[in-house]
Amino acid sequence: MEKVTKIIKKIEEFAPLDTMQKWDNSGWQINLGNETTEKILLTLDVTRSVIDEAVKKRCDMIISHHPVFFHPIKIIDSPIVINAVKNNIQIYSAHTNLDIAQGGVNEYLAEKCGFTELDTAFEFIRYKQLEKEYNFSKLVAKLKTVFGLPSIRVVNSKRKTYGSIAFCSGSGAEFIGDLEKIGIDVFITGDLKHHQALNADKMTIIDLGHFHSERFVVEIFQNILKDEDVEVIAAIDKPAWELL
Repeated sequence: MEKVTKIIKKIEEFAPLDTMQKWDNSGWQINLGNETTEKILLTLDVTRSVIDEAVKKRCDMIISHHPVFFHPIKIIDSPIVINAVKNNIQIYSAHTNLDIAQGGVNEYLAEKCGFTELDTAFEFIRYKQLEKEYNFSKLVAKLKTVFGLPSIRVVNSKRKTYGSIAFCSGSGAEFIGDLEKIGIDVFITGDLKHHQALNADKMTIIDLGHFHSERFVVEIFQNILKDEDVEVIAAIDKPAWELL
């Protein structure tokens, strides 16, 4: 059993709340005033199935990457919220503050892809200018293995080699123009839309999808809380859609 305030302090020391984006809602989502926690469920998204899993596994707290609330609410009628409150489950989220933190989601994505010692651009972007050109096909093959994907969406896929690479977990298409200006060869992100792909010039863009580019966030939470006197378990997260 651990004090909830200590758990939150560890997360906010790693990813301070004052670094989140203005539109974001990181922090407490459901705070029932419970001072201690025995078992925490870690997840990317808070869904009905995640709440059901928390109830089944007797978790009294959920820590997620994506917040439950993004907009002001006028009525509490969400089954997710109602079920959490009925079962005395508190929910806390660390979103954009965790994305940009040192060792946070963007850096962790790069590390999973095999790249460390990164530079920062436009706050969210982590990138690396490489000392030599690397084989692009080998990069694609590695990404398929690391993320467990049978195929990957790629824009400007005929590239043979690359000498620079950038990362933005979740949805980073808004940075495409800026990254092309600074000469990035390959950009790994998610949520690429049709016209954003059409407008890409010479830069190669790899779209892992929002889920797969952030699915390892649970490992970050586990590392943050590894020394705390509380049981932490990973939720059974899965994408919102399936390939048939």
